Amino acid sequence: MARPVWSSSNVISTRSNSVILERISVSDFSHETLRQVLAEKAQHKVNWLERHSEKILAESVDPASLQGIDLCWSKVHGKVMLQFGCLSVWVGIDGHKKTSVMTQILSFAARDHVVGMASFEMDLRALGSLMVQQATGAEAPSPELTKKFLDWSKEKILVYDHVGTVKPIEVYALIIKMARDHGAKLIVIDCLQMIAGVCGDNENERAFISMLVQLAKAYECHIVVVHHSRKPDRGGDEYIPTRFDTMGSSSISQLSSVLAIVWSDKKKDHYRDRLEQSGELTEDEEEYMSRPDTRIIIAKNRHLPWEGTIGLWQHPSRQFLPTKNSQRMFFNEELS
Repeated sequence: MARPVWSSSNVISTRSNSVILERISVSDFSHETLRQVLAEKAQHKVNWLERHSEKILAESVDPASLQGIDLCWSKVHGKVMLQFGCLSVWVGIDGHKKTSVMTQILSFAARDHVVGMASFEMDLRALGSLMVQQATGAEAPSPELTKKFLDWSKEKILVYDHVGTVKPIEVYALIIKMARDHGAKLIVIDCLQMIAGVCGDNENERAFISMLVQLAKAYECHIVVVHHSRKPDRGGDEYIPTRFDTMGSSSISQLSSVLAIVWSDKKKDHYRDRLEQSGELTEDEEEYMSRPDTRIIIAKNRHLPWEGTIGLWQHPSRQFLPTKNSQRMFFNEELS
């Protein structure tokens, strides 16, 4: 039987810019047919691994050489970093203090870098009060202490004055303004759900997150996106989300260098309220109260080998502390 003659027309057809391969047996290809395919499509892609040494070495990352912003708790220094030129996504259930965690990281990063915050859910008065409390460790900062922090923050902390939905182009513009014009090295976008036309459309989500990645690379800064996790099927606030609970398309986590999940222990809040009312807890409940108030779960860490949980205890000043009885932290060493 004569061997079928190969041609591109009976192997590949194009419909709506998609390439559809028909079922062709390997035995249908003659040596000449194979030569043609290799010549047209693949011969330049097959080579020895060592021929790509320059490309691979350029991609190899020595953890000691990473440049970025450490989180404000020394116990995780060297384990997780907000690397320049990258994007991180901070996910959690609504009301689990994602914004509060980020404002503290931002406030303390301002000691060494220009930083920027765009919160589309919290007005500037509430945002400013939160940052003053966290930076000073004061439950009720005096006007003098508040003024001292605000004076210190000049040319260190940028904010975007808008509450409500924004268009993607506005986010693009504010990042350009903060990074290019003011040299911001850490920019927080809070939150993805407030950006019109992005959430709920996989293609738009991927395009928007890709844009943020490119901006982070172009301006050698780190961009944080605060995002929500899906509503738990069961367990309510006691359910601890995983990376697979991130709302939206998988591109949100795939394109990030760090994926962090923020979870607050609402059960402890319940016990704390009861303790204030009755002054009594069972032995098991007292043991439970020794657990962290809030956890940051590093579910993805592209450039460092560590993934794990950061336990934090919240002081009445709303400052997150690294251990249960650790000293408060201060934006200015003179105040410590």
